[in-house]
Amino acid sequence: MRELKFLNIGYYDNLLDNEINDYLISNTKNLSRFNNEDELVNLVNEKKINLLITTYNYESLKKVRKINDNIQVVAILDELKKEYLKQSVELEHIKFLQNLNCKEEFKNVLKDCIKQLDSNKSNIIKLKNDFIYDLYNKTLIKKDEIVSLSNKEALFLDLLLRNPNRALNYEEIQNEVWDENMSQDALRSVVKELRKKVYKELIKNVSGVGYRADFI
Repeated sequence: MRELKFLNIGYYDNLLDNEINDYLISNTKNLSRFNNEDELVNLVNEKKINLLITTYNYESLKKVRKINDNIQVVAILDELKKEYLKQSVELEHIKFLQNLNCKEEFKNVLKDCIKQLDSNKSNIIKLKNDFIYDLYNKTLIKKDEIVSLSNKEALFLDLLLRNPNRALNYEEIQNEVWDENMSQDALRSVVKELRKKVYKELIKNVSGVGYRADFI
């Protein structure tokens, strides 16, 4: 995985608090600031930017995407609206961060962005039956509508889709989805309800092992 210091990063000036701002300055060599949409567009035109850290503006990011459709975007906002999650499917490579005040959270998001850059894959997974899943924002969408999931359904689905066509054993599922001991009945209940919300053949039972997602 490439290091943060080798990325070309553009960020909206005065957006980050002092601790996070100092971390970014200390760990990057190629850091460019912008203060408005015109400066943002000029920056993306003039430099090969890998990562943008900015406020969320749909129209501005559409302009960015016309220039470069692979830039990773960390969009920091106070309120995450459903319409933003829908728009992020169109724009791709956008991770929303709400009320950012933790350096560790910020560092983890940057690591995810770097992994995505290295993989050269989209964070948007197109499933069957008009379902779409956003790996960055852990959002399931069908025909422009967000599908409501319980906490355990969301964690379980995300775990499956991040490990395509690999059987996840019961221990892995318990460690990632359950805070307490996981019973087989509880797991079966989550699987049953989730299959109702997606489609049955997406989640395969692997006898004696666990479950896998079948979508590739």
